[in-house]
Amino acid sequence: MSNYDPNQPGQPYDPNAGSNASNPYGQNPYGQQPAPYGQNPYGQQPGQPPAFDPYAQQQGGYAAVPPPAERPQTLQWAFLLILAAGVISAVANWLVFQSDLFMNMFSSQWSAIKDEFDRQMASTPGASEDPMIQQMMSSPEAFVNEIHSTLAGFMVVSLVISVGLYFLVGFFVGRGVNAMRVVATILAVLSVMGVASTLAAIATFGGGQAGLLIALTLLGVICGVAGVVFSWLRPSSEYIIARRRARMAGYR
Repeated sequence: MSNYDPNQPGQPYDPNAGSNASNPYGQNPYGQQPAPYGQNPYGQQPGQPPAFDPYAQQQGGYAAVPPPAERPQTLQWAFLLILAAGVISAVANWLVFQSDLFMNMFSSQWSAIKDEFDRQMASTPGASEDPMIQQMMSSPEAFVNEIHSTLAGFMVVSLVISVGLYFLVGFFVGRGVNAMRVVATILAVLSVMGVASTLAAIATFGGGQAGLLIALTLLGVICGVAGVVFSWLRPSSEYIIARRRARMAGYR
Protein backbone atom coordinates (compact mmCIF):
# COMPACT_ATOMS: atom_id res chain seq x y z
CA MET A 1 0.00 0.00 0.00
CA SER A 2 1.35 3.44 -0.96
CA ASN A 3 2.13 6.04 1.70
CA TYR A 4 1.24 8.89 -0.61
CA ASP A 5 -2.16 10.63 -0.73
CA PRO A 6 -3.81 10.03 -4.10
CA ASN A 7 -5.51 13.48 -3.90
CA GLN A 8 -2.28 15.26 -3.07
CA PRO A 9 0.52 13.99 -5.29
CA GLY A 10 3.86 14.10 -3.61
CA GLN A 11 2.43 14.46 -0.05
CA PRO A 12 2.50 11.69 2.60
CA TYR A 13 -0.89 10.22 3.36
CA ASP A 14 -2.34 11.00 6.84
CA PRO A 15 -5.51 9.07 7.66
CA ASN A 16 -6.39 11.42 10.60
CA ALA A 17 -6.30 14.62 8.60
CA GLY A 18 -9.81 14.21 7.15
CA SER A 19 -11.60 15.63 10.17
CA ASN A 20 -9.86 19.00 9.73
CA ALA A 21 -9.75 19.00 5.95
CA SER A 22 -12.19 21.90 5.66
CA ASN A 23 -10.57 23.85 8.52
CA PRO A 24 -6.80 23.73 8.20
CA TYR A 25 -6.28 25.65 11.43
CA GLY A 26 -8.18 23.21 13.64
CA GLN A 27 -10.62 25.89 15.00
CA ASN A 28 -14.38 25.74 15.45
CA PRO A 29 -15.85 27.30 12.29
CA TYR A 30 -18.58 28.94 14.37
CA GLY A 31 -16.14 30.89 16.53
CA GLN A 32 -17.27 29.34 19.86
CA GLN A 33 -16.00 26.44 21.88
CA PRO A 34 -18.51 23.69 22.66
CA ALA A 35 -20.19 24.12 26.02
CA PRO A 36 -18.97 21.73 28.74
CA TYR A 37 -21.30 18.95 29.75
CA GLY A 38 -24.18 20.13 31.98
CA GLN A 39 -23.78 23.82 31.16
CA ASN A 40 -26.41 25.81 29.23
CA PRO A 41 -24.82 27.16 26.07
CA TYR A 42 -26.94 30.31 26.37
CA GLY A 43 -25.30 31.44 29.61
CA GLN A 44 -28.08 30.63 32.10
CA GLN A 45 -28.72 27.51 34.11
CA PRO A 46 -32.06 25.77 33.51
CA GLY A 47 -34.68 26.48 36.16
CA GLN A 48 -33.06 29.74 37.36
CA PRO A 49 -35.08 33.01 37.31
CA PRO A 50 -33.83 35.73 35.00
CA ALA A 51 -31.20 38.02 36.46
CA PHE A 52 -32.55 41.30 37.91
CA ASP A 53 -31.59 44.38 35.96
CA PRO A 54 -31.80 47.47 38.23
CA TYR A 55 -31.86 49.69 35.17
CA ALA A 56 -34.75 47.91 33.46
CA GLN A 57 -37.36 50.36 32.21
CA GLN A 58 -40.78 50.14 33.77
CA GLN A 59 -44.09 51.55 32.59
CA GLY A 60 -43.89 55.20 31.65
CA GLY A 61 -40.16 54.95 30.98
CA TYR A 62 -39.07 55.28 34.64
CA ALA A 63 -37.20 52.85 36.86
CA ALA A 64 -39.31 51.24 39.58
CA VAL A 65 -37.93 53.22 42.50
CA PRO A 66 -39.91 53.89 45.68
CA PRO A 67 -41.12 57.43 46.40
CA PRO A 68 -38.94 59.75 48.52
CA ALA A 69 -39.04 58.97 52.22
CA GLU A 70 -39.80 62.49 53.47
CA ARG A 71 -40.59 65.92 52.13
CA PRO A 72 -37.87 68.57 52.03
CA GLN A 73 -38.00 71.53 54.38
CA THR A 74 -38.59 73.87 51.45
CA LEU A 75 -42.04 72.38 50.79
CA GLN A 76 -42.95 72.53 54.46
CA TRP A 77 -41.99 76.21 54.51
CA ALA A 78 -44.04 76.73 51.34
CA PHE A 79 -47.14 75.36 53.10
CA LEU A 80 -46.63 77.47 56.22
CA LEU A 81 -45.97 80.67 54.28
CA ILE A 82 -48.98 80.25 52.01
CA LEU A 83 -51.21 79.55 55.02
CA ALA A 84 -49.78 82.60 56.80
CA ALA A 85 -50.50 84.68 53.70
CA GLY A 86 -54.14 83.61 53.83
CA VAL A 87 -54.54 84.45 57.52
CA ILE A 88 -52.78 87.82 57.23
CA SER A 89 -54.74 88.77 54.12
CA ALA A 90 -58.02 87.90 55.87
CA VAL A 91 -57.10 90.07 58.87
CA ALA A 92 -56.04 92.93 56.60
CA ASN A 93 -59.29 92.78 54.60
CA TRP A 94 -61.40 92.73 57.75
CA LEU A 95 -59.55 95.77 59.14
CA VAL A 96 -60.01 97.56 55.83
CA PHE A 97 -63.72 96.78 55.98
CA GLN A 98 -63.97 98.15 59.53
CA SER A 99 -61.74 101.17 58.93
CA ASP A 100 -62.65 104.68 57.74
CA LEU A 101 -61.48 103.84 54.23
CA PHE A 102 -64.96 103.34 52.75
CA MET A 103 -66.32 106.28 54.71
CA ASN A 104 -63.65 108.56 53.29
CA MET A 105 -64.17 107.18 49.78
CA PHE A 106 -67.93 107.80 49.87
CA SER A 107 -67.49 111.21 51.49
CA SER A 108 -65.16 112.37 48.75
CA GLN A 109 -67.65 111.30 46.06
CA TRP A 110 -70.88 111.78 48.01
CA SER A 111 -72.47 114.44 45.80
CA ALA A 112 -72.04 112.35 42.63
CA ILE A 113 -73.22 109.19 44.41
CA LYS A 114 -76.33 110.92 45.81
CA ASP A 115 -77.29 112.45 42.46
CA GLU A 116 -77.03 109.08 40.71
CA PHE A 117 -78.98 107.36 43.49
CA ASP A 118 -81.73 110.01 43.30
CA ARG A 119 -82.08 109.44 39.54
CA GLN A 120 -82.39 105.71 40.10
CA MET A 121 -85.02 106.19 42.79
CA ALA A 122 -87.02 108.62 40.63
CA SER A 123 -87.47 105.88 38.05
CA THR A 124 -88.81 103.50 40.72
CA PRO A 125 -92.22 104.62 42.02
CA GLY A 126 -92.48 104.61 45.82
CA ALA A 127 -88.80 103.83 46.41
CA SER A 128 -87.96 107.40 47.44
CA GLU A 129 -90.62 107.24 50.16
CA ASP A 130 -89.04 104.23 51.88
CA PRO A 131 -87.92 105.37 55.38
CA MET A 132 -84.82 103.14 55.29
CA ILE A 133 -83.68 104.56 51.96
CA GLN A 134 -84.35 108.12 53.14
CA GLN A 135 -82.26 107.51 56.24
CA MET A 136 -79.50 105.86 54.22
CA MET A 137 -79.27 108.79 51.81
CA SER A 138 -79.31 111.41 54.55
CA SER A 139 -75.52 111.39 54.94
CA PRO A 140 -72.46 109.40 53.84
CA GLU A 141 -72.07 108.09 57.39
CA ALA A 142 -75.56 106.62 57.36
CA PHE A 143 -74.93 105.17 53.90
CA VAL A 144 -71.70 103.45 54.97
CA ASN A 145 -73.22 102.18 58.23
CA GLU A 146 -76.08 100.62 56.30
CA ILE A 147 -73.62 98.94 53.93
CA HIS A 148 -71.61 97.62 56.87
CA SER A 149 -74.64 96.15 58.58
CA THR A 150 -75.75 94.53 55.32
CA LEU A 151 -72.39 93.13 54.25
CA ALA A 152 -70.87 92.18 57.62
CA GLY A 153 -72.14 88.60 57.57
CA PHE A 154 -71.18 88.13 53.93
CA MET A 155 -67.72 89.53 54.66
CA VAL A 156 -67.12 87.06 57.50
CA VAL A 157 -68.19 84.09 55.38
CA SER A 158 -66.04 85.20 52.43
CA LEU A 159 -62.98 85.62 54.66
CA VAL A 160 -63.42 82.14 56.16
CA ILE A 161 -63.72 80.67 52.66
CA SER A 162 -60.63 82.61 51.58
CA VAL A 163 -58.55 81.20 54.45
CA GLY A 164 -59.83 77.70 53.61
CA LEU A 165 -58.75 78.09 49.99
CA TYR A 166 -55.32 79.30 51.05
CA PHE A 167 -55.03 76.27 53.32
CA LEU A 168 -55.98 73.85 50.53
CA VAL A 169 -53.55 75.41 48.07
CA GLY A 170 -50.74 75.42 50.63
CA PHE A 171 -51.51 71.87 51.74
CA PHE A 172 -51.29 70.39 48.25
CA VAL A 173 -48.24 72.48 47.40
CA GLY A 174 -46.59 71.18 50.56
CA ARG A 175 -47.49 67.62 49.55
CA GLY A 176 -45.63 68.07 46.27
CA VAL A 177 -48.56 68.35 43.83
CA ASN A 178 -47.12 70.09 40.79
CA ALA A 179 -50.50 71.21 39.38
CA MET A 180 -51.32 73.05 42.60
CA ARG A 181 -47.87 74.64 42.57
CA VAL A 182 -48.69 76.10 39.16
CA VAL A 183 -52.05 77.37 40.47
CA ALA A 184 -50.32 78.99 43.45
CA THR A 185 -47.85 80.67 41.10
CA ILE A 186 -50.66 82.14 38.99
CA LEU A 187 -52.45 83.42 42.11
CA ALA A 188 -49.24 84.99 43.41
CA VAL A 189 -48.69 86.80 40.10
CA LEU A 190 -52.26 88.13 40.16
CA SER A 191 -51.88 89.34 43.74
CA VAL A 192 -48.66 91.17 42.87
CA MET A 193 -50.33 92.79 39.86
CA GLY A 194 -53.30 93.98 41.94
CA VAL A 195 -51.51 95.10 45.08
CA ALA A 196 -50.44 98.46 43.64
CA SER A 197 -54.02 99.72 43.21
CA THR A 198 -54.98 98.41 46.65
CA LEU A 199 -52.09 100.19 48.33
CA ALA A 200 -52.87 103.40 46.45
CA ALA A 201 -56.49 103.32 47.67
CA ILE A 202 -55.41 102.63 51.25
CA ALA A 203 -52.84 105.42 51.19
CA THR A 204 -55.40 107.89 49.82
CA PHE A 205 -58.45 107.08 51.96
CA GLY A 206 -57.07 105.04 54.88
CA GLY A 207 -56.56 108.01 57.13
CA GLY A 208 -54.74 107.31 60.40
CA GLN A 209 -54.95 103.53 59.88
CA ALA A 210 -53.30 103.62 56.46
CA GLY A 211 -49.84 102.62 57.75
CA LEU A 212 -51.10 99.48 59.52
CA LEU A 213 -53.32 98.46 56.62
CA ILE A 214 -50.51 98.92 54.09
CA ALA A 215 -48.09 96.91 56.25
CA LEU A 216 -50.54 94.00 56.67
CA THR A 217 -51.46 93.98 52.97
CA LEU A 218 -47.81 93.94 51.92
CA LEU A 219 -46.96 91.26 54.48
CA GLY A 220 -49.71 88.99 53.17
CA VAL A 221 -48.54 89.36 49.58
CA ILE A 222 -44.88 88.83 50.55
CA CYS A 223 -45.70 85.64 52.48
CA GLY A 224 -47.66 84.26 49.53
CA VAL A 225 -44.89 85.03 47.04
CA ALA A 226 -42.25 83.61 49.39
CA GLY A 227 -44.24 80.39 49.75
CA VAL A 228 -44.40 80.01 45.97
CA VAL A 229 -40.67 80.69 45.66
CA PHE A 230 -39.92 77.97 48.24
CA SER A 231 -42.06 75.54 46.24
CA TRP A 232 -39.86 76.13 43.17
CA LEU A 233 -36.49 75.75 44.89
CA ARG A 234 -34.30 72.84 43.79
CA PRO A 235 -35.07 70.45 46.70
CA SER A 236 -38.80 70.99 46.14
CA SER A 237 -38.55 70.40 42.39
CA GLU A 238 -36.42 67.28 42.85
CA TYR A 239 -38.95 65.86 45.33
CA ILE A 240 -41.87 66.58 42.98
CA ILE A 241 -40.06 64.93 40.05
CA ALA A 242 -39.16 61.85 42.14
CA ARG A 243 -42.71 61.62 43.43
CA ARG A 244 -44.12 61.79 39.91
CA ARG A 245 -41.75 59.08 38.68
CA ALA A 246 -42.67 56.82 41.58
CA ARG A 247 -46.37 57.26 40.89
CA MET A 248 -45.88 56.47 37.20
CA ALA A 249 -43.98 53.32 38.23
CA GLY A 250 -46.99 52.12 40.22
CA TYR A 251 -46.35 53.47 43.73
CA ARG A 252 -49.05 55.43 45.58
